[in-house]
Amino acid sequence: MTIAGVLRNVRVLDLSTIVAGPATSMILADLGADVIKVERPGNGEDGRAMGPHRGPWGAYFTALNRGKRSIAVDIRKPAGREAVLRIAETCDVLLENFRGGKAAALGLDEPTMRARRPDIIYASLSAYGPGGPDYTRPGYDAILQARTGIMSITGTGDDTPIRSGVSILDMGTGVWMALGVVAALLERQRSGKGQRVDSSLFQTGVMLMSYHLLYRQFAGLNPRPQGSRHTAFAPYGAFQAADGTIMIGISSDKAFQRLSEALGAPEWAEDPRFRTNRDRVRNTVELDECITGILRSHPVSHWTAVLDRFDVANDPVQNPEEVMEDRQVAALDLLAQVELVGHEPALLPRLPIGLSLNPPAVQGPPPEVGEHTRTILREAGYSDTEIEEFERETVAQGKES
Repeated sequence: MTIAGVLRNVRVLDLSTIVAGPATSMILADLGADVIKVERPGNGEDGRAMGPHRGPWGAYFTALNRGKRSIAVDIRKPAGREAVLRIAETCDVLLENFRGGKAAALGLDEPTMRARRPDIIYASLSAYGPGGPDYTRPGYDAILQARTGIMSITGTGDDTPIRSGVSILDMGTGVWMALGVVAALLERQRSGKGQRVDSSLFQTGVMLMSYHLLYRQFAGLNPRPQGSRHTAFAPYGAFQAADGTIMIGISSDKAFQRLSEALGAPEWAEDPRFRTNRDRVRNTVELDECITGILRSHPVSHWTAVLDRFDVANDPVQNPEEVMEDRQVAALDLLAQVELVGHEPALLPRLPIGLSLNPPAVQGPPPEVGEHTRTILREAGYSDTEIEEFERETVAQGKES
């Protein structure tokens, strides 16, 4: 039995590209929304070119655009822009991530959209936010990691600041934007009124820095990069075992006592250098050397078993291949197999949300460029003759009959 998604009656017009915007609409699609992805004719949106590739399918595009429908239409042409506006009349949500001012220049801004559908949810995702002196500046995940301070606390501090290895601001902003859209839809149910939803990589970065901003206020100095360590807890970090690396996290004195017993050094719990968390934070380097000296004697698998017996939080540092083979990934069925036209299928992570009545699900494969152009234009009231004219004039590009 197929369980309909909680957003099954919601239609989203997605004008966004690359990562953060498509991440937003991916979440909405997995929750059951009908997401119409607007792409330019020809090669489609820029995200399709981001590799590595399996045939024409790029890793980024495949991950973020599953279960959507694609319409290829040139929004720079009046007829293409009018087509988008007509489609918007049938939609509940419009999502865009144009650079500041570009939506208005294209005639696809909020007032124009709202004139066509007054109760539409206009979701605008940007780099720096909906206003301010940097409103029109270009920005990407790594740029905003630098600007919001994330890079100042990432790495070891021994070399050039580094960014997070995952697109935390792109993906994080996608989550916040999706949450905002769902909240706006709920409000429209109550009041019948649509509204604007804004989110940005800049705002997300500042939010993620919350503890570190308070650290500066409370401690009177800026936090420094800790590697895998933590400014508030010790021991906390990645430690070398005989054949790999294991992450250990200790958040209380009782947990440290259990760790000491697990490592065969119960005397540590009474050592003045390590007795309390504050003591351990002050003597982190010395404590880490003591722990590493013991861990190097056995492989990671030995220590995970020992530490689990003593109820100490730990896990091996795994690479992507190991994650895909992880027992917990299998137990929770976290990867969905998705077909890619003409090529081997791919395994994509499911949404990390559990809903007992309407569980989210990957609704299908990513679309080919313009795969659903003709169907979507027909839904907006265009005749087959008009659609054929669009294709002759390169206003639109379609694939299906």
